[in-house]
Amino acid sequence: MAEQGGGVMERALSSLQIAALLVSASYGIGFLFGTGELALAHGMAGSIYGIATAFGMLALAVVARQLWSSGLSVWDLFGKAYGALMREWVAALSLVWMAGVLAAQIHGGVAVARLLGLADPYGLLVVLSLVFVASRMDLRVASGVFSACLLASGLVLVYALFVSGGVGHFTQAVPEFLADMDTFRPTQFWTVSLAVCLLVVTGADYHQFLMSGQSARSAVMGCVLAGIALFLIAFLPSAVVMAMQASGALRDMPDGKQVIPWALSHVAGTLAGGLNSGMLLALTLAALGSGAAILRAMGSALSATLPKRYASRPWMASTVALFLGALLATREQGIVETMVSVNIIYLASIGVCFAALLANIRLSAEQARSTMAAGLVVSGGIYAAGWMGLLDDQTDTLSLILGWSVSAGVAVVACLRASHDRRDVKKSCR
Repeated sequence: MAEQGGGVMERALSSLQIAALLVSASYGIGFLFGTGELALAHGMAGSIYGIATAFGMLALAVVARQLWSSGLSVWDLFGKAYGALMREWVAALSLVWMAGVLAAQIHGGVAVARLLGLADPYGLLVVLSLVFVASRMDLRVASGVFSACLLASGLVLVYALFVSGGVGHFTQAVPEFLADMDTFRPTQFWTVSLAVCLLVVTGADYHQFLMSGQSARSAVMGCVLAGIALFLIAFLPSAVVMAMQASGALRDMPDGKQVIPWALSHVAGTLAGGLNSGMLLALTLAALGSGAAILRAMGSALSATLPKRYASRPWMASTVALFLGALLATREQGIVETMVSVNIIYLASIGVCFAALLANIRLSAEQARSTMAAGLVVSGGIYAAGWMGLLDDQTDTLSLILGWSVSAGVAVVACLRASHDRRDVKKSCR
């Protein structure tokens, strides 16, 4: 048995179980509400987040055997190759993309709160308070309740597909997706696709399921099956939104983030009186559950980096993590855009070193640190400039491309310099 985090990691999951866990980890409020929001403006191409996640699963299948054999999380891989300091850096950087996911859950909770009549900023304050409370609940009970609520929303979504007349859109999803791609700027489309796809490959939340597989083959097949399932699921929200939009039902929709919760509550209300409010409550609980899970993970990561006097107070780490998510949620960004923007900082920071690890290209600890620091400074700086309004809507593309380019450039220069130094040493020895 491989070891993970100091303990023995049980490897007992079949390929079907791995696939189910990978799909459940992908299908959340960010996926559901974010796709609906994009579909309102981009038609079937609004499914880009789900499609990119599906491709990410297939890409993950390519490296799944290697990850399974290592039995290590992404930060433990870095720690083994480059030392304890790099392990801490990668764990801390994971907070960046987790803050984006948390912000997406907050966005979803606020959207539902508005439908329930809670005006801003009271809706935001209520959602933040409930997420914090939910994160302190018993994990087993909470996960069961929240997962059931998300499953209920999925069943209602499938029902909505039929009653809204969206089956035609769903069966023609691929050609409609290709036709609607031009509603995105090319750089925007490919930046979102690449960022989401690569986060799946580098995300520790997905790796944990692979490494619990019965065998390397189970890990690979689990990724492939999850990718196929996500290709189908990705088109569901867009098909429902397009059908309702064509019927005029969404004509007065004030906020794209409310499209899916409104559609699901409306359809549920046609089944029985009061079910519309019940559906909104279920969606609220699902958002709270997803937010609480990510807040727990962020709190644990922060506790490991805070001074001991603060680390002994878990509520303090959770409060700081919640503040980071709330700060991102207050930006005037879409749900998917919120997640992608901060994902890029994480990817630009670790991407080159992670690729080097997978390709068995050896970097020294010092070279790895300078490579990662360069990507972080450039990508983070561009993100900050975009937040302050100093850059246009190409911020994410610039953040990804320049972050990677500078990071790769620093790695190449460091390797060339080290090679030159080794040659000089050999000459002096002669």
